[in-house]
Amino acid sequence: MKKKLSVLIVDDSVIFSEGLEQLLSHHPLVSKITLAHNYEKAFEFLQSKTVDVMILDLNFDSSDYDGFKIAEEVKRDFQHTKIIVLTQHAKVDHYEKLVDEYGVEGYLDKQLSVKQMFKAIEKVMAGENYIDPNIRKMLDDGRWLKLSKREKEVLTVLSKGHTQKEAAAELFVEPKTIESHIRNLCQRFNANNSVELVSMYIRYKSAYREDYEGTTPPFKKI
Repeated sequence: MKKKLSVLIVDDSVIFSEGLEQLLSHHPLVSKITLAHNYEKAFEFLQSKTVDVMILDLNFDSSDYDGFKIAEEVKRDFQHTKIIVLTQHAKVDHYEKLVDEYGVEGYLDKQLSVKQMFKAIEKVMAGENYIDPNIRKMLDDGRWLKLSKREKEVLTVLSKGHTQKEAAAELFVEPKTIESHIRNLCQRFNANNSVELVSMYIRYKSAYREDYEGTTPPFKKI
């Protein structure tokens, strides 16, 4: 029997979150759905209960926090919780910060279908990332592949001959976080495995250009 899931919806729109709650209640693997309309309620629940999947809006009517702050803190303090971000305005820099830097597992357009949401939950719980196909096309068509600061740290440690477990210890993260970074990087750079990925990094790193956003490799995904 597959594990029944606890889902936390974090969105300050009561109408949207209650509607999403009704839709998710029809998924056979979702056993508990909790709504949190602000930062405080979300973390109060996370500290008291186990959450398998958090569905998170980016925009909140607050000057003190937003979805980025919530995502960063959840991935830091509750690494077992998978995060699916919903957005009305997909942006490359948002994707890079959320997925590449923080380790968010899902990034979807808020106008998604029920079928797509169900698929996203199933994918992230299987240890995969799920990016909205329309957002993925926008990213592939319009951006140079970049390394976030964290991704570069991971590759730098691995390029010194360390194992993934040793890299996790050195960077103070869970081994699963390293595995997730490597899996995402292999996909983006068309590498077949971590050895090929690190070899590619060593080969090209002298040509990488560093800036505030990260680093830009001298080739584009075809």
